[in-house]
Amino acid sequence: MLKDILPDFLIKPLSLLRYDDLCEIRLRLNRPTTVNYKNTYYFLGQAGLCNENDAIIATKETIQYVISRASNHSIYAVNDEIKEGFISVKNGIRIGLAGTVTMQNGSVLTIKNISSINIRIPHQVIGASLKISKFIFDDDGHVLNTLILGAPGVGKTTILRDLCMQISKKRKDLNILLLDERQEISACSDGIPQLNVGIFTDIISSGKKSINILNGIRSMSPNIIVADEIGNIDDLKAIEYAVNCGVSVIASLHSKDIIEFQKKNEFENLINNRAFKRIVVLSQTNGKGTIENIYDDYFRPVLGFV
Repeated sequence: MLKDILPDFLIKPLSLLRYDDLCEIRLRLNRPTTVNYKNTYYFLGQAGLCNENDAIIATKETIQYVISRASNHSIYAVNDEIKEGFISVKNGIRIGLAGTVTMQNGSVLTIKNISSINIRIPHQVIGASLKISKFIFDDDGHVLNTLILGAPGVGKTTILRDLCMQISKKRKDLNILLLDERQEISACSDGIPQLNVGIFTDIISSGKKSINILNGIRSMSPNIIVADEIGNIDDLKAIEYAVNCGVSVIASLHSKDIIEFQKKNEFENLINNRAFKRIVVLSQTNGKGTIENIYDDYFRPVLGFV
């Protein structure tokens, strides 16, 4: 929880806010603290939400305190995550990092002089995927390969979490393998998910997505693989392998709309082979998780989903 990683002078004003409506806490060195509350950004002061002049200023000591607590006082123990730009903590909270990137031979060694942190807080929204879930089954009851598109922060992870649960409720004969690299979807702690992802869902936390897909197919024989934030070539090759093995794939991708997605060269094979039978586009038009449209593998809008 937040009290485990934040100093008391931040916990006190945050306690005045409704936790279920708190999405992000941003600390920027020597600048006012901000929060994303009910999908709107506000300044945070000692008395809660406030104007800029009354906001708490994030100091170097504050940022170091949070990083130290989030890493259990051993930043070296979480350096593999830091190299990816984040630290995962309990309950699915993820801390994004910005600072000076140290490179060697083309690879990231670490991030130092951290000047900004973004504490992202996941929330279970039961039923968030219901409008989508009824369109991802074919006439024989098989789950269609589905891609969920949207800009950062539109609710893709929330939708994936709920899809795991809804599919488990609907089909007790389907085994789901959830690849939860950053532990945001299931919020596993000591191997136990803190958020509901369904009783027929097996979870692989951390690791590299492409390797987890290959190993997971061999070891767990899933009917469905669920993955968040795919995009690099290794991920896509592994997904092609999964599809060719007859495993259904549900995945998310950063892309603001269907047009931007069609321009992504790395997806050319999957697009040409019509691998994804459903493509869901999310936005924040009417709040997080707004369904802008659902398309089939020919990029034709699927009617009647509203």
